This record gives sequence, C-alpha cells and structure tokens, in this order.
Amino acid sequence: MRIFNLIQKNNWPLYAATATLLISITIPAYHLLQGTGGIFSLPRDEAFLQLSTARNLAFRQTWGISRYYFEAASPSLLYPLALAIPFFLFGPHLVLVVLANTLTALLLLTYVHRWLVTKGIQPLTRLCILLMLILLPPLPLMIMYGMERTLLLFFAFLFISRMSDEWRAASFSRMTLIYGALMVATGYESLLVVAIVCMLLLLQRRWYLAFELGLWAILPVLIFGFIALRKGGYFLPDPYISAIGSQFDADWLIGCGVATTPIRLSRYMTQTKKGTRQWVIALGGIFIIMLFSWNVHAMRELDRNSLGIHKQEYMVGQFLHRYYNRKSILTDDAGMLSYMTEGIFIDLSGQASAKILRHRSDSLFGPGLIRLLNDPGIEIAVVSDKYEYTIPDDWAKVASWQIPGYGLTTEKTIVFYITEPKYAHFMKQFLEEYSYFLPHDVIVRYFYNPPPKLPTE
Repeated sequence: MRIFNLIQKNNWPLYAATATLLISITIPAYHLLQGTGGIFSLPRDEAFLQLSTARNLAFRQTWGISRYYFEAASPSLLYPLALAIPFFLFGPHLVLVVLANTLTALLLLTYVHRWLVTKGIQPLTRLCILLMLILLPPLPLMIMYGMERTLLLFFAFLFISRMSDEWRAASFSRMTLIYGALMVATGYESLLVVAIVCMLLLLQRRWYLAFELGLWAILPVLIFGFIALRKGGYFLPDPYISAIGSQFDADWLIGCGVATTPIRLSRYMTQTKKGTRQWVIALGGIFIIMLFSWNVHAMRELDRNSLGIHKQEYMVGQFLHRYYNRKSILTDDAGMLSYMTEGIFIDLSGQASAKILRHRSDSLFGPGLIRLLNDPGIEIAVVSDKYEYTIPDDWAKVASWQIPGYGLTTEKTIVFYITEPKYAHFMKQFLEEYSYFLPHDVIVRYFYNPPPKLPTE
C-alpha cells in the first residue's frame, strides 16, 4: 500500500526532485565515462579502502584491505557491511557503489518528503526544500564520491527528525536510539551531533535521557574498538589516527540542516519582528548563494578528479592485477591498488596499516622498519619516489613511471622494487611488456640490468 500511496498527485514535488537528482548524476557520469574510455572511476582514493574492505567481507569474511589480515582501513563501520551484500550477489563492480548511493539518496528524498507532508508543508515549499537538499550539500557529489556520506545523511535525518518530534516527550522511542547508533556506526564524526543533543538534555536536567542516548550512540564505537584491540590494531579505525587520514566533511551535516531547519525556522520567523526576519532572510540568502557557488565549482572538478585518479592509479592497479595479483605488496597508496588486486598490502602512509602507523608514532620509520614488517613476506614494492629512503639497500630497483598530473592531481613518479634480486629480470620483462599499454605521456625508466653471462654459461 505504501508504494501505491507514493503514486498520488500530491507527491509531484517528490517526482520532480527525483528527476532532478537522476539527471544531475547522469550528466557527470556520462562525461566521466567519455574521458576514461567507458571505465568507471571515483574522485576520492580513500573510497577504495572502504570498497576493498567490503569486497573482502563479501568473499573472505575479513575486515581489511588484505585478504587474510584484519586492518581497520575503513573510517565507516556500516558502509562496508552494506556494500558487501551487493558485492556478494553481483560482484565488486564500481557501478554498484553509485547505484547503492543513488538508491539511498532516493530513500532519503522519500522520507524527507513524507516528513514534510506530516508537518502540513505546502507542495511548492516541499519542492524548494527537496531541491535545496539536492543542490546545497550537494547530493550528486556525495553519491559520486563513492563513500559513506549519503548513508550518513540518511541516518542523520532519521535521527534528528524523530528526535525533534519526540523532544518534549518523557523519553525517546527505541527507533530514535537505534537511528542514533546507526548514524555513529556510519561515520564517527556524527558523534558531534549526539554530543550537542546530550548537552542540551543535560542543560534541561534530563540526565537519564542524555545517558541513554550517549550509551546507544557510543555502543558501535566500543564494540568495534574492543575487536580491533584484540586483533592488534587501534581502538579507532586507522584513518582517524593517521595524520593524512579521514577528514571531516560537513556536506552531510549541511544536508541534514537543509532538510530539518526550514520547519523550525518558519515557526521562529512568524514570532519575530519584521526587521529581524529581513536580516535572517538576507543572511540565509547570502549563505545559500556562497554554498551553491562553491558546489558548482566542486561539481565541475568532479570528473577532473575522477579522471586524474583513473589515469594515475588505474594503470598501476592493472599491472599488479595482471602480474602480481596475489602477492605481498608494499605501497604508499593502497586505495585503488588494493581494490584491483587480491594481494596482502602494507600501506606506508599508515592509513590502512596499523603496524606502519604504530612505528610512525614511535619514530622508527626507515629501512629498519621494513625489515621488522617482513612477517607477511613482502615480495614487491610499488611506492612514490619520496619513499625511496625507506627501501632496504638489498632490494632491486627495477623501473619507474613518471606520470603527469591530471586535473587537480600533481605529477607523480612510481618506483618498482622487488625484494629478491634474482627475480628482478622477470619484473623488468613484465614492465616492458606492459609499457605498450601505457599512455604516451608516461615516462618509463629502467634501472635494473641483468649481470653479464659468463662464457661458460
């Protein structure tokens, strides 16, 4: 019956918003596929750490980017679990990530529209709120990032909308508390929202409600933290501890504010003086114009970022997938590489390897560290030239690829090493064979020359 209830003349704002969202996703996706030759890509390399975790969960029941070892490389707990289901059913295809985020966004628009209807909001006002929800965060950009933002916005709206409706009640419903826990499990940064709500409850001397909400919200953090400690990791996921790890993005918070604030603000506006209303409208208009201008620029850079990630990382991932698919690999950029191969990865950046992160904090980063990490038997190293000082002297330096910058990505030089010099000629042979597939603007240099054969050989 709920499906038939959606097919009503009164729901035309939802239909218009749905069409706007789908069009705004299709256009940049089409431009991206044209630039990559029909191969889909993502604009953020951090997203591939979550996708690798989801793939290993689906097929190897392992939490991490390596097929055998636990690594808390994903900043989100719920998002890899959610993606593991379609990956298991249809395979780990990137297009499934965009489809899953699009489906989540459509559910978000449906629930926001239904909530606005229950508040007696007129259709034209509903359409304006839904369009602002699409354009201001912006929702298409969140979908194309391939990260947990869309799911985080969905649970944040469910939590804040139900919590605001139940604010004057004696207690929150069980579903409100569950939504709060799911929101935190999707993104730890949402603990800020829970902390603000708990502070407001404490100011009203509602001690029990504040304690109950805080306990439910922190429960996913505690459960995963204790599991990670038992597995030899940190209490928090590695990206939150790494200096270059997960950054705070406010797009989901902006979207949640757009969905829930207009109703509360309209009641405030009816009770204020005309001069105050004019100031609030003017400041709100300036904020919307500034945010929309920034989002237009971000949308224009979307395909350039995706194209840059594709041109710099995809060819390296393809080479490793073809020749070293199940090897132990040392790298400083394990995102797309871990997604395209099934090897065991040690990430020199520390974003996906707790061992590296721990030794970085102990100031033991150097060639000696690599020997300490030789437990999984590192076979090859694919690192940027800035990490050459960390490579032991007895490893064979075989070749390098100097890849020009694309979009916002800068020029990058990738260096290939092998831990057993006796196999270096095989790696050089593989690199020479694969060089025919490289773009013409990639500069290839070879450093390894096999020793001359003796006359008796």
